[in-house]
Amino acid sequence: MTAKTFLHDLRRGLGSAIIELQTNPDREQYRNMVLRCCLRDISHDWQVEGTKGYYLFSAICSSGARIYFERIIIERFLSRCGDRLFRQLADILSCCASDSRTLAKDALHVKYEYFLTKKGRLVKGRIDEGFQWEDVACRLFTIDGFSAFKRYAVDMGELLKKNPNSSDVLYYDWFITEAEDTFGKKRTRAYIDKMYEKLDAIKTLMDTIKTDELSRKQYQENHQEERVTVETLVQAAREMAVGEISHYGPVMRLRRPFMKDASEADVLELARTALREKDETVKGLLLRIFGGSVVWSKPFPLGAAPLLEYARSSNRILYENALGFLEEFKDKRIHDLAVQLLTTHRLKSLALGLLKKYYRKSDDPIIAKAINKASSIPQHIQRDIADIAQVHPAGGADAAGTGDCAADRTAGRGSHRNHRSRVYMRGAKPPGAGDRRRTGQIIRFHRLRIGE
Repeated sequence: MTAKTFLHDLRRGLGSAIIELQTNPDREQYRNMVLRCCLRDISHDWQVEGTKGYYLFSAICSSGARIYFERIIIERFLSRCGDRLFRQLADILSCCASDSRTLAKDALHVKYEYFLTKKGRLVKGRIDEGFQWEDVACRLFTIDGFSAFKRYAVDMGELLKKNPNSSDVLYYDWFITEAEDTFGKKRTRAYIDKMYEKLDAIKTLMDTIKTDELSRKQYQENHQEERVTVETLVQAAREMAVGEISHYGPVMRLRRPFMKDASEADVLELARTALREKDETVKGLLLRIFGGSVVWSKPFPLGAAPLLEYARSSNRILYENALGFLEEFKDKRIHDLAVQLLTTHRLKSLALGLLKKYYRKSDDPIIAKAINKASSIPQHIQRDIADIAQVHPAGGADAAGTGDCAADRTAGRGSHRNHRSRVYMRGAKPPGAGDRRRTGQIIRFHRLRIGE
């Protein structure tokens, strides 16, 4: 195996890289590549699939230089790092700690103490130290036992008691659910009930959680009573367009209350307002209101022609939403658009989903080239490939199975449950009932032919 192939397979989370480390007597040549992947987040979507921490731990164990890796990873873990990399490093160290490695256990404890000494003055943004602190605390449940849960509960309560306004940077509700999963709901709740009257810290913590829950409930009730109009949607979209858009939350929260009570005239007014809008970001956000598979959702009512134009826009928000709705229309021009976008922008164009209806045998080379040129295959692309192969069994699977089976990229646990072929990566931790992290799961799309 060449160094380039090894790095490519390692970044994708394939078992072939682990086997190469286990069998190649000159495995030291790969050391820097393994380290580079450990110190950079190489996950596709860690919130859905988890990180590649468990897989990288297998690579470290197979490298024959475990102490070397562990020390460097700990040094990076103890410095400030983004949430995605933090989770990957924490997963690796959790594996080391469960394997009786004292250094890894000490590193998790040191990180906990670091957050505690900040006394609630935590960073919140790309680096969310409140989230990271709670994550470390929950990992210590399996190392220190129930005492780790008690300590974090008291520490949170003390901070909230001294500074009630710090609740927006502290995380203090998920750890209770995690403790219930780890130690049992009965034991966890019994401790909280017992100490509620004895410890002011526990009382403050639980009262704060109840206040937050009531506040969220009241907020939802208040917003349900307000009638959402087209003007409301436009205002929300314009407010979102001013800043950097990382999710559609502010607009999508208004989608259901609008569409549920919207008349046909309301839906047409929204569509025409979107077409008249000059700001492309606002236009894309308004388009986002349409579509969906729930009973109250409404399709875009003005045909495919404007969407075909928007799908060629350089504005990400606009072209992504336009492409999504084109899948619902029947128009021969959609196939030509998909081929053009795949040829020029490959998988980044998000146009592969358009071929679910319009796939032709002549598209195979274009699809195969786009797949093989990609360094990774996100989960939504894997779904598109699988859908094409199922809807068009005579040809769609050929593109997915081209070459080294480029579509055999890791997918999240639980996706494609109906597929016949599931191959688990060698050297990875098998999925368990309590395993929230991603396992190395390979789905071979080239076996999706109907009848096979």
